[in-house]
Amino acid sequence: MKRLVFIMLLFTLAYPTIADANGSKAVHITETTPVYKETGKVAVFLKGTSHAVIKETDKYYYTAIGGEEVKFSKQRATLSQEAPGNWKAVHPVRAKTVSAATILEKPSMKAKTIGTIQKNETVHLQRIKGNYYPVNVGGKTGYIRKDQLQIESGIPVLMYHDIVERKVGNNVSELELKKFKEQMAYLKKNGWTTITPAQLERWVSKKGKLPAKSVLITFDDGYASTVDLAYPILKEYGFQATSFLITSRIDRLGMVTEEDIRNTQDVYSYQNHTHRFHMFNTMTNLSIMQSESRFAIAADLQEANDTIEALLENDTAVYALAYPYGKYSTEALQALTDSHISIAFTINEGNVFQGDPIYALNRQRVHSQMTIQEFANKLIGN
Repeated sequence: MKRLVFIMLLFTLAYPTIADANGSKAVHITETTPVYKETGKVAVFLKGTSHAVIKETDKYYYTAIGGEEVKFSKQRATLSQEAPGNWKAVHPVRAKTVSAATILEKPSMKAKTIGTIQKNETVHLQRIKGNYYPVNVGGKTGYIRKDQLQIESGIPVLMYHDIVERKVGNNVSELELKKFKEQMAYLKKNGWTTITPAQLERWVSKKGKLPAKSVLITFDDGYASTVDLAYPILKEYGFQATSFLITSRIDRLGMVTEEDIRNTQDVYSYQNHTHRFHMFNTMTNLSIMQSESRFAIAADLQEANDTIEALLENDTAVYALAYPYGKYSTEALQALTDSHISIAFTINEGNVFQGDPIYALNRQRVHSQMTIQEFANKLIGN
């Protein structure tokens, strides 16, 4: 269970905002005020500071500290003219403090201290910058030295799409074959074990164990390159992988065929990426998985399940889903249960930990600009 970082915030100066809290406004603290979680008081916001608002009730404003939701009294805050900015930055790194950790307003030992976090507390961070990890505190950025933290690795779920022999243009879904070969060779050389979504599901639910260096390799959409280019490399190394199929596109030009699916199940676990619901409405900025009803989504998912299961050996059932564009709604979550989906993946950055929401698991995007060291860092949640 995540534990909220205990921070005594000593804010005296404003410092740069970061994208996190998904709020549309900020508030200005008019009187030094205690900050609470359900377990009790966890922090103090000083008079004169400003903070992003996630939501509000009659009595409280809500914001975030280190990825955790906290609240403070509306009686000691007023709406601020300061624009809160875009509060949607991801915090893919999870760590524990190995000592009382100092929060600085800038990534420098000479910077002003703005707070402390007690030893053995879990905190969610942005990726390292030099020797410091950025941390969200009330919608703004503080910095913690890396030697005061121990990174919690979790399990990486690598997200690929299309593999190409030579990349032309800036399509983020394409990865050059030589890069993929280099990454798979790194996994093999460094003792990583590939797993299935079923194994990950049992581990997340604390019903099973995994080897120390476990990785889930996933491909989205069902490009032909997953069979023509990736499959031989995966097979050479004895690796398993998961291919999330848009089943209405099977047998189309550039996509896997029914024969491909039948012939590559020794490496691939074929799973659900919807049938016809892999669409995005640019007018509403919503995925179809966000705008359709529970029953429409369930029908589409079941059609995808049926299409895949007809091609699988030994009456194997489909049980995993990758959300198109990583988007979903409450209706979609209900539809997953209707469609016998027991584990689902977003495109949110970060590794997976025991106890994470089984229908909203993180993945690590692999892109063509990534160095092998950056790839290695993602594996360990850094």
